[in-house]
Amino acid sequence: MNEMRLNSFWGTFFWAIVVFVGVQPAVAQIEVSSGVWTGQTSYAQSGNDPVFCFLPTVDISLTYQVPGGTGDYNFSWYRHQPSGNTWDIPVASNTGTSSTVSGLIAGGYRVVATDNLGSVVGEARCWAFSPVLNEPEMEMTYDDCFGVDLQASTDSLTLTYYDPGNGVPGYLPYQRVFTWSTLPAQEEPRNGSVVSLEPPYEDVTIQLVVTDRFGNAVEASMDYMAIAVKASFESTVMKPEVLNERHTEINGSAPLEVHFSDTSEGYVSAWEWTFGTNGRAAEANPFFVFTEVGQQDVVLRVVNRNSGCEDTSESLEVNISESELDVPNVFSPNGDGVNDEFRVAYRSLKKFEMVVFNRWGRKVFESSDPAEGWDGTIGNTLAAPGVYFYYIRGEGFNADEVHELKGPIHLIRGKN
Repeated sequence: MNEMRLNSFWGTFFWAIVVFVGVQPAVAQIEVSSGVWTGQTSYAQSGNDPVFCFLPTVDISLTYQVPGGTGDYNFSWYRHQPSGNTWDIPVASNTGTSSTVSGLIAGGYRVVATDNLGSVVGEARCWAFSPVLNEPEMEMTYDDCFGVDLQASTDSLTLTYYDPGNGVPGYLPYQRVFTWSTLPAQEEPRNGSVVSLEPPYEDVTIQLVVTDRFGNAVEASMDYMAIAVKASFESTVMKPEVLNERHTEINGSAPLEVHFSDTSEGYVSAWEWTFGTNGRAAEANPFFVFTEVGQQDVVLRVVNRNSGCEDTSESLEVNISESELDVPNVFSPNGDGVNDEFRVAYRSLKKFEMVVFNRWGRKVFESSDPAEGWDGTIGNTLAAPGVYFYYIRGEGFNADEVHELKGPIHLIRGKN
């Protein structure tokens, strides 16, 4: 008798366990296909739910499957009601091993799965949205010769979810990124709803692209007419290279003629060149001859008369050395390419005179060009080797620069 009661007790307990386990909802979440942004809510009182964000061109479709389930179940879908913070607005019902609903509007959704006996075998909640970015509004708030200030904004659909425990709303941020650029490109793109751009020096199209964390992108643009100018120039020394003139780009020999080319950016309508203390010019591409000894700073100022914008270039240093005059004491006109002419070495000479005499005082060569040398001929005849005499006088560009030299020069023929 006792044994029969004991078996009856354990049998009843076993079935109680089976029934109890069978009615417990299984843990599972609603799923969506790939390519959709997913996140989580931030409830204060309840366990968090997944959030799915579909692009506006994608149909909101949700799928739920009973975890571990193998048979057919009855699925009931409900939409959240914000006014009462309830989840009981019927949406769809179907039967199967899983359930998919589509064509939904934005909001919260709850699905309940039951077996053939009506017992709940699984349920889940989620929020689904279709975030929308409207076309941005862009505005140029200020522009002058030094830059352009811009700002932009864009409206969007508010993404609101509610805590199931207390109904307190939460908001899903778009995390917008505003990216500005110009066409043609003037600088690297800049980010921000408010930005300042470097002044364009040519007419450009200012472009704005707004993106969000969900994959939305909207664009806007505006045309901008340049008003700023940027001064710059290039220089070319026109002085020909002379073998015996001591001239370099750093330490020039006067007269030094330089051609200047305007390379400024922007709509330039006026030029003002300053060549140290020696002169000025008002044309775009002037020539200038430097003669004053010392450093001369060349500066270009350009103006856009329509806008009033102007700019001044960096200075270019031009150095003119004091005059020099040196005379060799021997030359060998034998055609070997070394000392074949009697030439002076000079720098920055304004006037020059050279006369060569033979030992009887007869003039055999004269010149007023320091770049010219005596090749050791008299008329069309080779001068005899021996000692000749020279008189040389040179004047520099400074008032006190006078060089007067005289002495012997040895002409050596040697062998060719």
